[in-house]
Amino acid sequence: MRPATGRLAIFTGVLCAAAALAVLGLLTWREGPVFRTMRRPAQDEAPYSLTMSPMGEVRFAHVPKRVVTLDANYNDMLAALGEGSKLVATGYQNNFYEGFYGQLNGVRPDIDPRRLAFLSSGGGGMFDKELLYSLHADVHHIDPLQLAASRGWSESDVQEIARNVGPFFANRYSRDNSYKGKEPYQYYSLWELSAKVGEVYHRADTIAQLQSLYEEMVGKIQAKLPPVEKRPRVGLVYYGNQRFTPYSIGHGGFGQAQYRDVGARDAFESIAASAYGGNAGATAALDKEGLLALDPDVLIVPFAIYPAANGGTSHADFDRLLELRGDPLLQRLSAFRSGRVYPGGTPLQGPVFYLFQIEMAAKQIYPDLFGAYHDDQKYAAEEQLFDRNRVAEILKQDER
Repeated sequence: MRPATGRLAIFTGVLCAAAALAVLGLLTWREGPVFRTMRRPAQDEAPYSLTMSPMGEVRFAHVPKRVVTLDANYNDMLAALGEGSKLVATGYQNNFYEGFYGQLNGVRPDIDPRRLAFLSSGGGGMFDKELLYSLHADVHHIDPLQLAASRGWSESDVQEIARNVGPFFANRYSRDNSYKGKEPYQYYSLWELSAKVGEVYHRADTIAQLQSLYEEMVGKIQAKLPPVEKRPRVGLVYYGNQRFTPYSIGHGGFGQAQYRDVGARDAFESIAASAYGGNAGATAALDKEGLLALDPDVLIVPFAIYPAANGGTSHADFDRLLELRGDPLLQRLSAFRSGRVYPGGTPLQGPVFYLFQIEMAAKQIYPDLFGAYHDDQKYAAEEQLFDRNRVAEILKQDER
C-alpha cells in the first residue's frame, strides 16, 4: 500500500447516506437487565477525526450507529463501551462466550448472535465487497492492511469501501506483534487500542477506569509471585491431527498478555523462534517425543473457553488433549501426572475479557497463591482477584 501520507485520504471518505440507518431495537442474549446505550449530547452528531495506525487520520461524520467487526476483541470493546447493540455483523459465529459477563451483576453485552450477519462462511471462506456494501456500516473495525492482503481483496477494494460505505478503524497485528509488511505499523497495548476505539464512541473514560482496576489487580498479583526460578513452566499448546503446536508467551502483543502479567515462565522459550507467531516464519509442530522433551509443568490450551462447536478452536480441543492422559508415552508428562492441564482464554480479548483472563491465568499457574481455578468462572467474593461489582458499576455508569 502507499506510504502513510498517501493513505490519509483513503479512510476519510464521506459516509454514504444509507449508513445513517440506525440499528432497530436493542436485543440481548437473554432475558434480564442490560446496560444500554443512552442518548448523548448533540456533539455525537458532529464530525470529528481520530488518528491510529495503520490508517492514519480517519474522519467520522458522527458517532457510528452501525458497526461491523472482524475479530471478537472488538465485540468485547463495544460491549464494555455500552455500544454492543450497534453491532450488525462480525467475523465468526463461534467466537462468543457468556461466562465472563455472566459474573457482572446487572450487565449484559447487548449483543445477540442470532441477529448478526457473519463475515466468514462456515468453512472459513472470505467475504467480499458486496457483503460490506449490503451492511451499510458507519465504521468497519477491520484492519485495512490485513483485509487488503486477504484472498480476493486489494488495496483499491479497501479504498472503495472506505470511500463509499464507511471508514476502517482497527489494528490487527498488535495482537501478536506480527506485522510482516512494508508499511509503517505501530503496535498498541490492549489498553491503548481499547482507548482508541473508545474515542470513536466518545467513551475513552470507561476504558481508563477499567485500566485503573487492571493496574491495581496486576500490582497485587505480582507482589505475591515467587522468584522466577521457582515458578512452574507453562506451555501454551494447540493439539490437532496428532501434533502439538506450541505458542511462545514471550512473543509480545496483547493476545497472550495475561500470561506475561502474571509472570508466567515459558516452557517453550528455547523454541520461541519456531513457535506459533515466531520469527522463523513457518511454525514447527511438536510430536509426542518433542513435547515430552520440553515437559511443561502446566499445559494450557488457548481458545478453549469457547463452547464446543463445529469449526474453530474450542473446548473440544481441550477435551481431545485430555484424552491423551492414558497414552503410554504422554502419561509421563509432568502436567498430566499433576493434573495441571487447563482450558485457556482467547487471544481475541478486549478489556473485560482481559480482566477475567488474568484471573484465570493466575489461578491456573499459582493455585497455592491465588486459589484453585473453576471452569465455570464462579468464585466466592474472597476468592476473586478483582471486584466484579466495581467493573459492573463502571460499565453501567451511562444509565445514571
